[in-house]
Amino acid sequence: MSAITQGDSVLYQGQRLKVVDEPLGGQVVLQDAGDEHLLIQAPLTEVTPVPPLIEMAQSIGAGEWALLEQLAEAARAVISAPDSATRQRVFAERAAALGISVRTLRRAVKRYQAVPSIIGLRSGMPGRRAGTRVLAERVEAIIRERLEEEWLVGNRPFLTDVHHNIERLCREKDLRPPEISTVRKRAACLDAYEVTKRREGAKAAHYKHKPLVGHIQVARVLEQVQIDHTLADVILVSELDRRVPIGRPWLTLAVDVASRVVVGVHISFDPPSAIAVAMCLENLLLPKDAYLADLKLKGPWPCAGIPECVHVDNGRDFHSVALERGCAELGITLQYRPVGSPHYGGIIERLIGTMMGRCRLLPGATQSNVVARGDYDAEAKATMTLSEFRAFLVNDIVGIYHVSTHRTLMVPPIKKWEELVAGKPLERTIPEGWRAAQVRLAFYPHEERLVRRTGIQLWERHYWVGDLTEWVGRSSAAPCSTTPAISGTFICAAPMAKCCAPRPRITIPPSSPWRIGCGIAKRAAPSDVIRHFLRSRTRACGPGPL
Repeated sequence: MSAITQGDSVLYQGQRLKVVDEPLGGQVVLQDAGDEHLLIQAPLTEVTPVPPLIEMAQSIGAGEWALLEQLAEAARAVISAPDSATRQRVFAERAAALGISVRTLRRAVKRYQAVPSIIGLRSGMPGRRAGTRVLAERVEAIIRERLEEEWLVGNRPFLTDVHHNIERLCREKDLRPPEISTVRKRAACLDAYEVTKRREGAKAAHYKHKPLVGHIQVARVLEQVQIDHTLADVILVSELDRRVPIGRPWLTLAVDVASRVVVGVHISFDPPSAIAVAMCLENLLLPKDAYLADLKLKGPWPCAGIPECVHVDNGRDFHSVALERGCAELGITLQYRPVGSPHYGGIIERLIGTMMGRCRLLPGATQSNVVARGDYDAEAKATMTLSEFRAFLVNDIVGIYHVSTHRTLMVPPIKKWEELVAGKPLERTIPEGWRAAQVRLAFYPHEERLVRRTGIQLWERHYWVGDLTEWVGRSSAAPCSTTPAISGTFICAAPMAKCCAPRPRITIPPSSPWRIGCGIAKRAAPSDVIRHFLRSRTRACGPGPL
């Protein structure tokens, strides 16, 4: 409270009074502006200075201002009455019209005569002004101290527990403890950013309370593509035995920022890796007719080509040498979002959220958290295999997502793609003569292997194809890129800038089934077969030898 001195205008019990003497002993003598002979002695703690007119005007709400205008109009009508009888009649009519008593209107007229302004009437509004605090200063100090030391902490205790300590401290000092509602109001008055920062951390405070201005400016299709992974919210079963649940698949998506069209997709049980990124890019770069035919799906999906920029996060799978090499070969700029700034990939994050919402309609859906899952046994309800889930999700992308109106674009994504392309061929497409094998060789992780007379040795096997004949005896090694979609095969660079796919030599015996499932050859077998094999054997006879 600011210092009150002689001559100041103050508010006491809803009335505007004048200080006639300096405060003494916690008391102050006040004088009524309408009656100079009426002196009032009031406790200093209950007297407040009259705020400046500008601050008072800015603090008045629209509803309160309208009521004050009506009071001012009624006061002017009473004051302008020519005689006492007319004045009494105006008092009664105006009070009835405003829904207040004649006595209340008389007090308003008296205040208006002392200060002829709408703001002057506010000091006498019935009831205590919003925000007025009536607790003793010692109680307020205890509340501030406990909130600071016990509530604004990282372990985020409940406010009810803090209130119990406030009650105890007040009783120890013979003070009346505040109600829990009062403590909640004091907590609500604290700075929201500072509260979140102290209780949840600076990062959470930044994303909750700081503005995120600006947006990505793109004008062409494939000008920027965002890629990210997520673990699907559904449990799948084995292709070999539907009674065996395998687990949740990983989904890798690529979205075109300009049109919001899904331009690349990869679904498997394997966790995020450089190979998953490469297979998603392969789906992005090449026409999708053959991909849809393999899934026995029909529908327009003309979205393929070489992106100008690929925007990714800072995961290890996006920092592989193979990805950087492939992007450099095709002239793709690889852009990483700033560390700790997930909103820079907001478009792909929202797309993933949309796709996961579709998954909750499936049997075996795990929901987004334990609370939402409840008593639902997702593993027992699972019935869909990986191939069926892949067909379901791609069909949902092509048949529902692409043709539904996008909230930001206000048109379907596929229509936006067609508008941006406008019948003109894409400027950046896979060079003529390239095949899927060459795309894989560019983006898949590879190992250098010498070509001997017995072929190429990889995964404890020997592989051979006729195109490797010219490499036999050379000192330089051939780059070999694995093909995870086909068990035990890979792609290697052959002479004359060709690609070939060597096959195992039949004279070399294969590894044992258990070694394929658990040993070095594990990465060469389809992940679904491995998981089914491991689960089945573990159930039958327990863990086997490695």
